[in-house]
Amino acid sequence: MKLSGSIQGIRGIVSGLLLVALVFSSSITPFAQQPGRNARLTVTVTDQTGRAVPGAQVQLRQQNAIISTATTNEEGRADFNGLAAGSYDVAISKDGFEPLLLNTVEVKADSPFDLPATLLPRAVTDVVNVSSTTASNTPLEQGGAAATELRRDQAKERADRPDNVAETLPYIPGIARTDQGQLRIFGGSENRSALIVNSADVTDPATGQFGMTVPIDSVQTINIFRTPFLAQYGRFTAGVVSVDTRRGGEKWNFELNDPFPEFRYLRGSLRGLREATPRLTFNGPLIKNRLYFSQGIEYDIAKRRVLALPFPNNETINESVNSFTQFDYIASDRHNLTGTLHIAPRKAKFFNLDFFNQRPVTPNFSARDYTGTLIDRWTLGENVLESTVAIKRAGLDVWAQGRQEMTLTPTGNAGNYFNEQDRNSSRVEWLETLSLKPISNMVGTHNLKFGTGITRTVNRGEYLARPINIRDTAGTLLKRVEFAGGGRYRRNDLEVAAFGQDHWVVTPKLAVDVGTRFERQGITETFRIAPRFGLAWTPFGNQQTVLRTGYGLFYDRVPLNVYSFDKYPEQIVTTFGPNGTIIDGPRRFMNITDQAEARRTPFIHRGSEAGNFAPYSATWNLEVEHPVTSYLRLRASYQASNSYGLITLTPKVVQGQDALVLGGGGKARYRQFELLSRLSWKEGQELFFSYVRSRSEGDLNEFNNFLGSFPVPVIRPNQYSNLPGDMPHRFLLWGNVQLPWKLRIAPLVEWRTGFPYFTVDAAQNYVGVPNADDKRFPNFFSLDARVTREFKINKAVETIFGRKLQDPYAVKVSFSVYNLTNHFNPPSLHNNIADPQFGLFFGQNKRRFRLDFDIVF
Repeated sequence: MKLSGSIQGIRGIVSGLLLVALVFSSSITPFAQQPGRNARLTVTVTDQTGRAVPGAQVQLRQQNAIISTATTNEEGRADFNGLAAGSYDVAISKDGFEPLLLNTVEVKADSPFDLPATLLPRAVTDVVNVSSTTASNTPLEQGGAAATELRRDQAKERADRPDNVAETLPYIPGIARTDQGQLRIFGGSENRSALIVNSADVTDPATGQFGMTVPIDSVQTINIFRTPFLAQYGRFTAGVVSVDTRRGGEKWNFELNDPFPEFRYLRGSLRGLREATPRLTFNGPLIKNRLYFSQGIEYDIAKRRVLALPFPNNETINESVNSFTQFDYIASDRHNLTGTLHIAPRKAKFFNLDFFNQRPVTPNFSARDYTGTLIDRWTLGENVLESTVAIKRAGLDVWAQGRQEMTLTPTGNAGNYFNEQDRNSSRVEWLETLSLKPISNMVGTHNLKFGTGITRTVNRGEYLARPINIRDTAGTLLKRVEFAGGGRYRRNDLEVAAFGQDHWVVTPKLAVDVGTRFERQGITETFRIAPRFGLAWTPFGNQQTVLRTGYGLFYDRVPLNVYSFDKYPEQIVTTFGPNGTIIDGPRRFMNITDQAEARRTPFIHRGSEAGNFAPYSATWNLEVEHPVTSYLRLRASYQASNSYGLITLTPKVVQGQDALVLGGGGKARYRQFELLSRLSWKEGQELFFSYVRSRSEGDLNEFNNFLGSFPVPVIRPNQYSNLPGDMPHRFLLWGNVQLPWKLRIAPLVEWRTGFPYFTVDAAQNYVGVPNADDKRFPNFFSLDARVTREFKINKAVETIFGRKLQDPYAVKVSFSVYNLTNHFNPPSLHNNIADPQFGLFFGQNKRRFRLDFDIVF
């Protein structure tokens, strides 16, 4: 590989700088509280409906210098302790809201002061007049397109009770989970999106998949970006999921969710455990006003059943632990540190069980996922410097139920799963971000932000495979696939990135985001330039209606599994005639990594080496948002995205030699029109409505189908068609509503077009165009609901322990129903034309009920 000496030098420099940063951070000691600095200020931020606004940034200023910064918690509260008595300006900002500046707030010694503040939905202006407020220079976020935000309380109260971040995503407009369990994010597969937790990348370095995500109890907010035109975001071509986690509060809080297991009853008899998902959350101050602690941990054992199979051989057994720990250290008013540790081991037996792949044919797996981060924030005058060091370790073992060869037939598969893997990957990432103080001049206010990043990744492991036999319904052998060669692999990569961006408030009605991101991924030998532009404009005098638009280039990070392909065993394919004679083969397919398809663009610079991939998308959008009333807000948007250079795996003949070619010429196209409304009439009561008209099409042989954790056994010729998650029409309704007798109901309604499918013949070849519009599952409809009632139990606890309780104790009881209408939503299909039941949809998940208990204190 070129530049190896330079890379080794860079690695040495990076290692030294990391060591210096860690030593510096560990050597910081708390500043002693100065005499006279005993004043306290609490800022409580709400929206115009009175609902708490978590995740808002609150700054205290004196004479234009930032004295201290804090972020509001779930109650919308930000606490400032150890202040000197005097007068402060309070600046508050939050994506989606107008920034707010409250001038001349008097804080007195030994006299805590509570300051209420109300944020209004954002137009464009950075000028908001409230009482004696004057113009604020607090920067707005993301002018070109609005993010979709989910708060922890919104996600937890939803009818489907998500346990982690990934489970919250399918009910975001434009995101769906297929019947095979794969997330499709704005038309793309999961590995084409970025998952960021507290600014750090937490995807699997080997595959780009999300893996086990943060427990929902540890989440503060989740922001989903369709088109983040800010240059700070990179390593994606589909979407960005950004998670901010929950810090400890001023008082200790404990919450125990789902402490009781769910049992399985069949025909009136108890038939063992169905599921147990106890979750414990606790957080509070370890050292008052100085050190805060937050912990969320979940144990999950679940037996997922396949209704098309007979009990007891119809269950996949999943077991996992998901733990997230966070420490927040306030070194001074201008300096704080955050450390997090995410530990998530998991395992499964009979993974991907279905009617066609029964227990003997399914794989088992054991996975390990560990992520640690350290974030150091300095306020330097009116500038903010944030340093992040993140370390990730991920591992996966996949094995079969036995050593038999795998057999594919039109009516179902037999034998054992063909693939085994042993893989370990890691990432060390160092990020520096500098946000400068706003610069005002004759043409507006500039909010400049710059950043750099260095990332080193490693992937090592081994890929093993056993023969695959393809037979017809009579058992006649049609094709045999054997494997030869292969061995252990180890791949390293060094990435560097830098960005600069300006949020420019031109006038109170016009804001512009402009910036550029620069990336170099060493293993691909490519240098990429990603210009971005976004605009927000309020054309009318009342500044209520907001128009947004933007355009940008976005690049995928190429995961390291792609560069392990040359160490995978090669396929030897033999085709047989009706009488058992060989009619073709044996043909040995070489594993070839090709060059990327050449395209004329000034934004990608690369050499001619094999594997010089740089997948990218060119995306633009147009959006309008308008508050109809103080309770109802509407948003309409259109997005167009064209992706090029995607990595595909295709059988070809190269210079007379059969080969499986890993190439960079894949394409995809995504179009989405979205209508979204939010109806919020009282604190804690809201309903979300969305309709999405979308089309996603592209090359079907995406590399992750074959080089991922659970590869498919057959590699067919590539075709361009509808992608697996294509949904022309989708309607969603969800929210939370107060009922009489202190009951709350969380409805969840979904209607959508059925997913596309493909048909094959007895030899497992495509028949017709796969995933065509005339090959779709029935339209999907589901009505779910969760009814909750909270019971205060202070008196009962006081009676038991014999002392007065200061904090509230409660038990929350909830009753849930899924698929209330019992609509026919089949997950399976007989799609082989040689199958006597060809064309039959089956496996309906019928109406189901669930009872849950939560304890809060």
